[in-house]
Amino acid sequence: MNTFDIILRPVITEKATASEKEGKYQFFVRKNATKIDIREAFEKIYGIEAVKVNVMRTAAKTKIGRIRRPVMKKHELKKVIVTTKGKKTLDVTKPKVKS
Repeated sequence: MNTFDIILRPVITEKATASEKEGKYQFFVRKNATKIDIREAFEKIYGIEAVKVNVMRTAAKTKIGRIRRPVMKKHELKKVIVTTKGKKTLDVTKPKVKS
């Protein structure tokens, strides 16, 4: 698996941006990615050492529409919280690829 295929996108919510001050960054990742793969991808893409990686899976949900609307499905996702060493600020929308 390619390094850039593991991390899909950052989680951009009010709670996620508040936790960035503590050095904790949240991302959505591939379902088959392991903690070791995620740590290596984060360190390669952003150039900062990851101290801790917490993984959680969100279940697939179905939402029943109203009249004449189809049933909508939310896909199963895997969310990750990466804790960095110290309180370095990082812009998750602009990766710093380390060669």
